[in-house]
Amino acid sequence: MQNIAVTGASGYIGTQLIKQLEKDETVQNIIGISRRPPQVDSKKLKFYSHDIREPFDRIFIENDVDTAVHLAFTVSATRDNKTACATDIGGSLNFLKACKGSSVKRISFLSSYTAYGAHPDNPERIDETASLRPNQGLLYPNNKAEADKLFQEFMARNPGLCVSIIRAVVVAGPESDGGPLASFLKNPVAVCIKGYDPEWQFVHEKDLIDLIVFLLKKGHTGVFNAAADGCIRYSEMIAKIGKKCISLPDKVSSLITTWTWKLHLQSDAPGGESMALVKYPIIVNTEKLRKATGFQFKYTSLEAFQAFLDAVRSNA
Repeated sequence: MQNIAVTGASGYIGTQLIKQLEKDETVQNIIGISRRPPQVDSKKLKFYSHDIREPFDRIFIENDVDTAVHLAFTVSATRDNKTACATDIGGSLNFLKACKGSSVKRISFLSSYTAYGAHPDNPERIDETASLRPNQGLLYPNNKAEADKLFQEFMARNPGLCVSIIRAVVVAGPESDGGPLASFLKNPVAVCIKGYDPEWQFVHEKDLIDLIVFLLKKGHTGVFNAAADGCIRYSEMIAKIGKKCISLPDKVSSLITTWTWKLHLQSDAPGGESMALVKYPIIVNTEKLRKATGFQFKYTSLEAFQAFLDAVRSNA
């Protein structure tokens, strides 16, 4: 792991990863790929301002990349589905093509627990053998699921390479931009669905970065769920944030969400389908990760969430 390439280098996770790789004596060069300039200064970093919708085989070959991490993805809700799909799916294909055409031996892809989907018949704990059933109408989970499958297929076709797919839950910590929690912070009230109070899992940003590096260094191949110990109920999260909660019937909340999105009155929840995420839990089982790799999370879900909340309040 001497020459490591990171797509999405200027993003939240990319920035934290580069900071850690800068301190790693085994890493000689970090090749950062992103459209925006990186938010971190590193003597090891060689930055390429590049849109991953365009091939970047040359970058990997010129820098003799032996390890590659794919983080670039459209995270925020968007109405430009065409561009998002070109970035998420086309970018993933370009990443795999660059890996195949160069000297890359170790690969990491950050997938998402949302690829499992939020459904009323979800098992109490979802393991890595479960089918990917992203909720229809939600672009991010569907694109993550499709990209996840691309990496699985690549893994099967290239058994000689180390490929790790990390299906992470909501990432939180002092450097977090809020992710799905951002709307809770900026809106005066939170919406609760009558009769529903799902549990949520979190993973601390430091634990996730440690996990990415750990799996690469140890050469662990496979699909791994990533979540800290414990869960937090939706109502408990809202209470800790300090927001008032409006409890609405399911159909009413879905209708309001759909029309406020269509009328451009809000940009966080693309339609009533997104209400599934505050109705049905997606709780992942991390037994495979612990038993197969020995990795241990340092922070619980509550500690990760609280670290994020404390940082928001200290910066207010």
